[in-house]
Amino acid sequence: MQDDMQLAVPALVMPVDGLSALVRMAVRGAIEAAVEQELTLALGRTTYERAVEAVGYRHGTMPRTLVTSAGPVALRLPRARLQQADGSTQEWRSAVLPRYARRTAALDETLARLYLSGASTRDLRRAVAPLFGATAVSKSAVSRVVTRLQGEYQRWQRRALAEEPIAYLILDGQRHRVRADGRVTWCSILMAVGVRPTGEKVVLGLCVVGGEQTAAWAQLLEDLTQRGLARPQLVISDGSKGAAAALEATWSGIAHQRCLVHKLRNLIACVPRSLRGAVVRDFRTITTATSVAAVHAALTVFRRTWAVKWSAVVVSLDEAGAGLTAFTDFPTTQWRCLRTTNTIERIFSEFRRRTKTQGALPTPEAITTVLWGTLATGGIRMRKLHGYKAMTTTTLRQAA
Repeated sequence: MQDDMQLAVPALVMPVDGLSALVRMAVRGAIEAAVEQELTLALGRTTYERAVEAVGYRHGTMPRTLVTSAGPVALRLPRARLQQADGSTQEWRSAVLPRYARRTAALDETLARLYLSGASTRDLRRAVAPLFGATAVSKSAVSRVVTRLQGEYQRWQRRALAEEPIAYLILDGQRHRVRADGRVTWCSILMAVGVRPTGEKVVLGLCVVGGEQTAAWAQLLEDLTQRGLARPQLVISDGSKGAAAALEATWSGIAHQRCLVHKLRNLIACVPRSLRGAVVRDFRTITTATSVAAVHAALTVFRRTWAVKWSAVVVSLDEAGAGLTAFTDFPTTQWRCLRTTNTIERIFSEFRRRTKTQGALPTPEAITTVLWGTLATGGIRMRKLHGYKAMTTTTLRQAA
């Protein structure tokens, strides 16, 4: 394995003060003592001690540099060979300090977190320069650290969902730039978030596709069902026709709520700028209604008002059909969360903020890895569903 380090820009190197030097000496002593103790246990004897039956022998030391959270530490590590069953000998390998490790696991985690927080490779190298002393982390080293997340992401993406109780399912997509075939192009990230009966929200799956067509959404839903996801009580989506068609094909007749924030954007696009404020004000009477009767009354008034002012608004509104008010079949305490896909929109907003310094990510795999890695490391947190305590009642009623 090639060394992950290369010469740094001298201006980035900070001098080592007396306290830092003492800390590094202490770290060096602790590491060397731990490796020495490990070797003593493997051989069954200390240096120069005789044994009734030798299982191996020492043969000098070797230099090693390990970058830790205290900075680079120069080590002298013992070497040994162990007897094998066939009479040959094999070089002893330390489990405390693996053969090709150039950094501690904690430092690798720090590099990954910095990258996932939106730092570019150049900014990341500057940020960790004081820790690396006369060396700096290379671009390939950062890439290897981040690539390790891909294996973990693949295992997460394949996990079974049969034992995952999901009451509500939220679907949404976002466009993002990515490099492909030597040029920058646009792709779509599709995400599915489930809501457990206890109110916790959990990301169930991610998918990078060319666009939000029916086939793309069907691919995501098929993956979820093949992993054991049961039919949810309600699905909330962004209004994509592809998502609606894929949902009907997967779970015929399922309750489907259209995101009212997305629908309001559609309505605003129908009118001149001078009328947009009025559309927002009148539509808000629907979203702030506190009873089923009030919701339908507000819809009736909205249709009657805008049929006269600007009929295209009513046409766009009615396009959603029953999906406008599917949320009213559930407890009013949950309406705030069941009317929109804001849960996923907040995740995508944070993802955009963290990747804006990078422009376009290098591969489609990088998109899912960075997005999942940010969620897995706690960079994005999701609140419980409002009114989740009424979830059990909802479950029983829907089951009946």
